[in-house]
Amino acid sequence: MEALFQKRKSESVLLDFTSEFKEKSIPLEVRTDLFTGCVSRILKFRNKLPESRPDNDAIEKSKSTCPFCPGHRDLFTPKFPPSIAPEGRIQFGNAVVLPNAFPYSRYCGVTLFSDEHFLSLDRFTPQMLHDAFQAGVMYIDRVKASDPEVKTASINWNYLMSAGGGLYHPHLQVVVNRQPSHFHQHLMDQSRAYGLESGKNYWQGLLAYEKKLQERYLFSEGKIEFLSVFSPKGMFGEVLALFTGMTSLTAIGDAEWAAFQNGLSRILRSFHRMNLNSLNMTLLLNLSPCEDFEIQARITPRMSMPPWGTSDVNYFEKGHNEIIVVLPPETLGEEIRNSG
Repeated sequence: MEALFQKRKSESVLLDFTSEFKEKSIPLEVRTDLFTGCVSRILKFRNKLPESRPDNDAIEKSKSTCPFCPGHRDLFTPKFPPSIAPEGRIQFGNAVVLPNAFPYSRYCGVTLFSDEHFLSLDRFTPQMLHDAFQAGVMYIDRVKASDPEVKTASINWNYLMSAGGGLYHPHLQVVVNRQPSHFHQHLMDQSRAYGLESGKNYWQGLLAYEKKLQERYLFSEGKIEFLSVFSPKGMFGEVLALFTGMTSLTAIGDAEWAAFQNGLSRILRSFHRMNLNSLNMTLLLNLSPCEDFEIQARITPRMSMPPWGTSDVNYFEKGHNEIIVVLPPETLGEEIRNSG
């Protein structure tokens, strides 16, 4: 496993104006995960957690035009065709699934957590998460029943505008595909190739390695294991939730869903405490068993950088496909473990 995790350290030397132009060495580290293909540049000198919270005035003002709030929803959101939902929209507990008016895929639903217009990350309870994910699974099942050719699905989250969200009202996006997304396919191909070459399961090996190292391993909830990713896709790191031994959606039982939701709620509370107030999440699901690939969610904190609200994505991500990371994965792991 260690051979797949590469670190390349170097330094940049300059004459520092803050110390009468004395020579200063700044350490740099480039990490490559040969399995995922992710390359990250760890810049510890930029490590500064945000201090601000979402703008309450902007949140309150947006209520009057929010299509997801009660009173607006029936007028300004679409309904599913009868082949998927004869009732128009799908409901589970307090969560509601409706079609995405601006779909990313042939089958693309939006799951509203509740009627509440805004929820800070520390307010997403396991029960609230349970309703939302089960509503999403109901939608996936409806699509599969109407189109037997679909093979994969994902439940995704852009929480707040710095993560690509378009509305304050919290919602998930459920995508069901006949073909997997690029990264989903890459992970399945890599999992299969690793299994054929080594005779072992990559994800079980990764978990054993991280547990032994105790630098990025976070905690477990039942059969769900939470890790800080070695080479993350976000400036403030990335959390991997691994559904150990589960290779398809049908393998996830009530106990496993409850464990995932408990762990995810803990992660969200940790982010809130650290003022990491925005995130992306993707739960990758196979609709039939894929022997070497285990179901997993990836949760990535996002943030507009103070003081000017600068994006956390720059030319290295867009032009070079390398991620700038200012919060080392080991530090993120320590922060989450200490949050209890």
